Amino acid sequence: MQTAQKPQVSRGEAAFGHRLPNGNLICDLCPRFCELAPGERGWCQTRFNRRGRLWSANHNWLSILQFGRIESVPLVQYASGGIVLKLGSFGCNFVPQAERESFGAEVGSGRSFYPRDLANICMSLVKQGCIGAAFVYAEPLMWYEFLMQSAMLLKKCDMRVILATAGFVNQRPLQELLPYVDAVRFDLFAFDSAFYRNNMHVSFAEVLLALRMLALSDVHLEVTTPLLPGQNDAPEDIARIAAYLAQNYGPDIPYHLMLPPGQPSLTQMPPEEKERIMCCADAAGSILHRVYIS
Repeated sequence: MQTAQKPQVSRGEAAFGHRLPNGNLICDLCPRFCELAPGERGWCQTRFNRRGRLWSANHNWLSILQFGRIESVPLVQYASGGIVLKLGSFGCNFVPQAERESFGAEVGSGRSFYPRDLANICMSLVKQGCIGAAFVYAEPLMWYEFLMQSAMLLKKCDMRVILATAGFVNQRPLQELLPYVDAVRFDLFAFDSAFYRNNMHVSFAEVLLALRMLALSDVHLEVTTPLLPGQNDAPEDIARIAAYLAQNYGPDIPYHLMLPPGQPSLTQMPPEEKERIMCCADAAGSILHRVYIS
């Protein structure tokens, strides 16, 4: 654990934690169960022990807000053509410390933002085709309190709630959130416990459990594999994911191969890189019926 600096963001008390006899706190939001002494932050950098109470450092803190089509989430089999507000804060519980900057906004930029602000913006843009909000940047489940409060309010306003997650979360928080979520993009990086253990330091079994909970719920589900060059972009790697999805959730589940961040579009890629991605798509397409390059 790291000693927390004085938070520079809006903050509030966090859910899902309990106190130990020695005065330390256990965060119960994700399967890391970080034990936090006073002043310490957890792995995700968002939850910390503030004088014996669990607080959220990113509570009501917005790092990025964009307006775009739902296909850019990406979701392609849900509310086609709809417009959503895409937003996020900072915090991630599955990417190693040295690599987190490339996976979402960091503390130090942004502004205070409240669920009512999000609902008001969505409602003001209904005539422009806005159907709701998509929590897509960093790991939205580490923004849990804002996410839950916003989702409850948006549902009261008859707006849709979309979530993009890598799924490393405990069952109770996810179960409590699901009634307020309409659609989920689930990032499945590999079908390999060693990959998750060595590259992301998380339990693959817990990720699959979250995926199963979503698949058995009423939410619309699409699965994405963010391609990491040289790590998970071999056709045989993609074929293993596709085979698992087809066997457990049927061959019609929408499946996306997401190009690496900062890479040019498929048509602008060097021929050898384009060929590798097309081979991955072919491997998935031989098993699944709905495969997309996003």
